[in-house]
Amino acid sequence: MSVGASIGVALYPENAEEADALIVMADQAMYRAKRQGKSCTVFFGEW
Repeated sequence: MSVGASIGVALYPENAEEADALIVMADQAMYRAKRQGKSCTVFFGEW
């Protein structure tokens, strides 16, 4: 059995200054990482 991680990253203050908005952007990046495949890291705005 193996374990993988999909990670979405949003940066303060480049992507948002409000915590709620930053979390939403990191969440969007995480779901994009999941679509790209296992063990992937995506930064918000890379697409």
